[in-house]
Amino acid sequence: MRIGRLGLLGLATLVAACEEQPPVKIATYRVGGTVTGLAGGNLTLQLNGQQGLTRGADGPFSFETPLEDGSDYAVTVTATPPEQACSVEGATGKVAGADVSSVQVRCGTRTYTLGGTVEGLRGTLGLSLGGETLQVTANGGFTFATKLPRGGAYTVGVATQPEGQRCTVSNGGGTVAGNVTNLSVRCHDWYTLDTFQAASVVIGQGDFTSRAVNRGGPTGAGTLSNPVGNPAFAAGRLYVPDTGSNRVLGFNGVPSANGASAGFVLGQPDFPDFETGSGEQGLGSPEGLSSDATRLAVADTRNSRVLLHSTLPASTGATPSLVLGQESLDPTARLPGCGRTSLGLPEDVFLGGGKLLVADSANNRVLVWNTLPTTNGAPADLVLGQRSFTTCVENDANGDEVRDTTATATTLWNPTGVWTDGTRLVVADSYNNRVLLWNQFPTTHGQPADVVLGQADFTSRAPALTATGMNTPYTVASTGLQLFVTDSQHHRVLVWNALPTANKTPADTVLGQVDFTHATLSDPDTGTTPSGRTLNQPSGVLLTWPQVVVSDYGNHRLLVFQSH
Repeated sequence: MRIGRLGLLGLATLVAACEEQPPVKIATYRVGGTVTGLAGGNLTLQLNGQQGLTRGADGPFSFETPLEDGSDYAVTVTATPPEQACSVEGATGKVAGADVSSVQVRCGTRTYTLGGTVEGLRGTLGLSLGGETLQVTANGGFTFATKLPRGGAYTVGVATQPEGQRCTVSNGGGTVAGNVTNLSVRCHDWYTLDTFQAASVVIGQGDFTSRAVNRGGPTGAGTLSNPVGNPAFAAGRLYVPDTGSNRVLGFNGVPSANGASAGFVLGQPDFPDFETGSGEQGLGSPEGLSSDATRLAVADTRNSRVLLHSTLPASTGATPSLVLGQESLDPTARLPGCGRTSLGLPEDVFLGGGKLLVADSANNRVLVWNTLPTTNGAPADLVLGQRSFTTCVENDANGDEVRDTTATATTLWNPTGVWTDGTRLVVADSYNNRVLLWNQFPTTHGQPADVVLGQADFTSRAPALTATGMNTPYTVASTGLQLFVTDSQHHRVLVWNALPTANKTPADTVLGQVDFTHATLSDPDTGTTPSGRTLNQPSGVLLTWPQVVVSDYGNHRLLVFQSH
């Protein structure tokens, strides 16, 4: 019996040993921390992308469901009060044998960035916002480091200008209602010139006191004969209309020495040639030139056409790709006309703002192509100075083909110069002794101008030798800020340091004369020879910073003035 009892006891012990042991309990801990700075609404936090927790005030917090020891944790912010931004310090880690209470959620007023874009910059520009000055060295986008809350007032200005430029800020002030992205900075070349300043270089003559046509000899690579119209500069080349020799001279850069020779010629087979021509290779008294940096346009005046080179000419014999004002480049197609596809002795052309403009001088109008033409004889889209494409009489406001007794804001008489930046438009209305400005680019035929220079009103047209008067203004050029006008019969170039917005605004600076009330041809004015300071019927101006290049018609030369 004893043995039996022992056996039963052993069996019970064996059975108990074979029963399942209870599981080991894994320790769990809660994740939490502290919220500070919360105001104006609720904050929602999330743990490991699952658990949510909402708080409406500062203080400690702890997620409800604990995590096992050794687990990774990550706390994120999923919602904040409308005008607060909250950041998490100690947001991630690993549970290590104790509750986590080190997560710090700090809330503060939401702030917004301020930025925008810069265009036209070629240097270093300093922009200011409060106590911050941001140095901008390239065109494109910019963003200040300073951030402001909703409702905060801001003013952005120019702290330092780039060398040789003036930059202006649009949309520079306001109240923050979100991220500010519309700050717009436009930089323009700026020319610092003195009244009666001397030129640094002369082209077409060997010195500043000579004035003979073709330097007193045959036509050559370094001579000029009555140059008329604006030169052009593109891709490192200077293009000069040598009107009296029926050609365009091409220089490799703006010359730095007097009497420089051109590198190539357009309109003639070689430098000694000067006869009037037509067709693909010829020119007849070319005047205004213009380039948009990739193309060259030529006002071929005597041939009543405008030639367009789709690539910039770089050698003698380069031919244009298309013609306006004529149906083709055929040498016999050279008749002037008054119509949508015709021209009458055009004296200037301008490429810019995606448009092509022509001063159709003998037709007393300006023609506008809203996109660059791609076919010969392409029709214009808009006419200014006339009511329609079929009337061409000077100062004819009602379109009855009879000259009116006065000029108006809608009429022109022998316009000879045009300029636009795609928004504003400037026209030299030469025989009305005035310059007209449109503040917004015209969209209808015969649209009236907004501002007149040279006259007190739109009906006056008498010349005057003053800072506000003109006598046969010939060409215009602008940086978008400064305006240059060749006041040809007063033998001077007038400069405004801002595009005028009021009639009869006086000029700020004059080149070619000692002041605004002289119109002399010699230096000294009792002498008989020109100098580097005088002009004789200037008829063209080119702005290529830091140089201002003036076509000095009566002295058979170009003068190069240097900004300082």
